[in-house]
Amino acid sequence: MGPNEPLLTAKEFASRSGLPVAQVTKMLRENKIEGHKQSGKWMIPASALENTGEAPPPAAPQKAAPAKTAPPVQAPRSMSVSEFSAKTYLTEAGVIQWLKNSRLKGTRTAGGEWRVDAASLELPAVKHLLRP
Repeated sequence: MGPNEPLLTAKEFASRSGLPVAQVTKMLRENKIEGHKQSGKWMIPASALENTGEAPPPAAPQKAAPAKTAPPVQAPRSMSVSEFSAKTYLTEAGVIQWLKNSRLKGTRTAGGEWRVDAASLELPAVKHLLRP
């Protein structure tokens, strides 16, 4: 981190990297991202964007060539709240709340247990919360 390097707040860093602010803050506390507190706010050097595997958004939209990808793995039709939570940065309580608010697709079993549809992993609001 050089003396003239531009610094980003956690919110600005999250916006540029596509990560949730809470995840950026957690990564700062775990020293996975270089940063320091200044006047009570996290300040992160702009070069740290390269260390997250995320690059700043391009200045102008560019048309990318289609990437060759492996065929998708067949996901189970539904999973338990704990299984879904393990695949994302949502807590079990958060998953249940999102199910109740219809932000996730799911059903309740006869025993009252929530089952989350695997298709919920593809929702735009969830994609950026997937664990690596």
